Amino acid sequence: MKNRSDIEIMASILRGATPNWEYKTTIMHNATVSHSQLIRYLAIAVERELIEYSETTGMYRTNEAGLIYLGRYQQLIRLLPTIPDLPDPIEPQPQREESPVVNE
Repeated sequence: MKNRSDIEIMASILRGATPNWEYKTTIMHNATVSHSQLIRYLAIAVERELIEYSETTGMYRTNEAGLIYLGRYQQLIRLLPTIPDLPDPIEPQPQREESPVVNE
């Protein structure tokens, strides 16, 4: 599995909280992120007003700004070509020195 960029992780989290109010656990599973990643990215999303947090229920929901982020993310994905995963390079084997042939 390839490593995801910050932008991809944020998009996954925003998608995980769309369109209903969701608990952290549900968002974490929907976005396929670890708990530490979820906490870090949710804090950023709330700070930048991409996600709303309800103190009364403890739930999160992607708001209008978050939906705009997702729309622009999708546009960017459509514009960029898909880059195939490259195979791991094969390391060359060291050359062995051949012993000289002695004619008798």
